Amino acid sequence: MSAGVGIWRCRTCGTGYFPERLLCSRCHTHDFVPDRVIEGVVEEITVIRHVLGQTDWAPRRLASVRTVNGPRITVGLRDESGPGTVIELFEEGNAPFGAAKAVP
Repeated sequence: MSAGVGIWRCRTCGTGYFPERLLCSRCHTHDFVPDRVIEGVVEEITVIRHVLGQTDWAPRRLASVRTVNGPRITVGLRDESGPGTVIELFEEGNAPFGAAKAVP
């Protein structure tokens, strides 16, 4: 598990993208640098209850997340976070996930 989720940021205008793009939709250049987003706010949630052909499937929660200074991304939720919750983002393998930010 690694902290944050990898995104690509346009070197010219700073717009963040996930997944990687061939051209920046804002300034139309093709020069991107890797970056990471560490947290975001849950905007919407959906639950995938079943998948055809799968056995032993458990419902999975997905969220649309507005990242801080980055793009909106879809992540798997590891807890019961709801809309408006600030979550920490992380990767397991190549997949983005999130969980409620721990309060110190």
